[in-house]
Amino acid sequence: MNVTRKSLIAGVTAAGLLVGGAGVAAAATGSSSSSTSGAPAASTLLASVSSGDPSGGVSVAPGSGGASLSAIQARVDARVAKVTATLTKVQAKVDASSKLTAAQKTTIDGDIGTALTDLATIKTDVDSATTLADLKSVRPEIKALRGDVKQLRGDIKTIRQGAATHSSTT
Repeated sequence: MNVTRKSLIAGVTAAGLLVGGAGVAAAATGSSSSSTSGAPAASTLLASVSSGDPSGGVSVAPGSGGASLSAIQARVDARVAKVTATLTKVQAKVDASSKLTAAQKTTIDGDIGTALTDLATIKTDVDSATTLADLKSVRPEIKALRGDVKQLRGDIKTIRQGAATHSSTT
């Protein structure tokens, strides 16, 4: 079970979709476009996460109605569960990899562990929310998760660059 670029990208992409704020922002506006898994919506979210767009590619229009609190919580829970499962699979592949050093595994495992902890916190806070204002208070935690994903991407990039340098010198 080797860690491949595809599996790492899948994990980071899944986290990026949640980090983009699509779950909470779209749910708060009642938007259904970001709750689908269409490629244009996903690419918009990923582009906004990469560029640091605080809206996550989803515009929050005040007074646009919105979905019920329980529907929002169900959507966020589903996204968190999906991202958690993906990150857990990636973490297992990292741990089983023979191509990564122990230090590299520790670095990636730490980044994934931090992201998983933040995801659990977000899920708990969203589930305990009783108003839309409570949901909006989760935004700083989403911002922290965005930082975790940025750190993971940076560490993966550094590891890849080190591997590329090593393979070109041998």
